Amino acid sequence: MADFYKEFLNKKFQKHLYYNRDWYMCNFAITFFMGMVAMERIWNRLRQKQEKTSN
Repeated sequence: MADFYKEFLNKKFQKHLYYNRDWYMCNFAITFFMGMVAMERIWNRLRQKQEKTSN
């Protein structure tokens, strides 16, 4: 079983490498946009607090 799996991974190494790279790029993009949304929400809360204190 181990020999079969090693041979299988060796044959599919390049394909697996591309898959992992694409997967990490998608995850990074999702995380980046989640961070943008979080920053926008924080910014909006701070802006609302400033408007309340200035009135």
